Amino acid sequence: MGLDDWSAKEKVLLFAGIPLVLCLAYLLPEGLKEAYFILDTHSPSVPSLFLSNYTHSALPHLAVNILFYLITVFLILKLEAGKPRFYTTLVFLLVVAPFLISIFTVMFFPARYVQGFSGIVAGLMGYFVYVVYRHVKETWKLSADISFVCLLFCVNALVALLGYHVHEYIILTLLIVLAALAYLNRGVLSGIAHILLQKYAGCRATTCSFILEYLTFVFALILLFSLPALIQLTASDAGISNVIGHYAGYTAGFLFPLILFERERQGN
Repeated sequence: MGLDDWSAKEKVLLFAGIPLVLCLAYLLPEGLKEAYFILDTHSPSVPSLFLSNYTHSALPHLAVNILFYLITVFLILKLEAGKPRFYTTLVFLLVVAPFLISIFTVMFFPARYVQGFSGIVAGLMGYFVYVVYRHVKETWKLSADISFVCLLFCVNALVALLGYHVHEYIILTLLIVLAALAYLNRGVLSGIAHILLQKYAGCRATTCSFILEYLTFVFALILLFSLPALIQLTASDAGISNVIGHYAGYTAGFLFPLILFERERQGN
C-alpha cells in the first residue's frame, strides 16, 4: 500500500473534508460555541463532551491541529495496508474517542474550559504506532511482536515524562524497561536499520524521491517518539496543554486497533 492506493475521493475526504468541517465549526458564532461546543469541566453537557473536540476559538490553535492532522494522516496512508482497518479505527476515533477524551479531561484536567481537535489527532498518532508495527511485520517481514509495540509506546512515554517534574526512580525504571525491550527486539531493530539504509541508498538516484522519503522518515520518527512536543495548544482558561486529553486520545488510538485486529488476526 501507499498513497497511490487511495482513491482521489478518499484523499479529498481525508485531506480536505475533515479540515473543512473544523474550519466551519471555527466560524460558528461564539455564543453558539459557548452554549453547545466548548466543554465546561465544572458542568459538562452531553453535546459538549463530543463537540468540544471539533471546535476552536483561536485561529493558531486550529491551524496547528489541522497541520499535524494532515501530517499524521499522510504518514498513515503511506504505510497502512488495510483500508477496512483504517476506516474502522477512524470512525472509532471520530465518534467514540471524543467522549473518552472529554470524560478523562473532566475527571483529571484542572482548567475549566476546554476545546480542540488535538485529542483526536493524538489518537491518530497512537494508531500510527500500530500501523508502523503492522508495516514492519507484514511488509518488511520482520518478526515484530507485542514487545515491539510496547517499545515504541514506552519511548514516547519517556519523552513525555522528561518534560515534567517526575521522580528520578520513575525515569530510571522506564529506562530499564526500555533497555529490556530494546534487547528483546534487537533483531527487529537491526532489520529495520538495514532496510532503511537500503531504501535511502536507492532513493539517492532521484533527488526529489530521496527528499520526500527522508522527510517522511523524519516526520514518522517525530510522531512515534515525541507526541508532547507536537501538540501543545489546547485552549483553556489556564493556558496550558491538555496532556490528559492528549494521552487519553493517544492511548485509545493505540489500544483500539491493537486489541481488535490482533485478536481477529489470531482467531484466523
